[in-house]
Amino acid sequence: MLTRVTDTIIEELIDATCSDTRSRHFFLHALHGLVRVAKAEQLQELRMDVKLSTGEISQPEGCDSDSRAPT
Repeated sequence: MLTRVTDTIIEELIDATCSDTRSRHFFLHALHGLVRVAKAEQLQELRMDVKLSTGEISQPEGCDSDSRAPT
């Protein structure tokens, strides 16, 4: 029984693209790994934003925006 939306989407993608068992197994684990990495990156960004907003770390000199794009 799938309970998360990401599990359902991954299953639908695999059903639409893979016909053999080996490919299904490979893509299932690859896509779940990708979701885990994305969650970890999101959590890391959230923690950094909390530190910035609470003053635990300061913005670099001359930085007047929250943009992370290179200038």
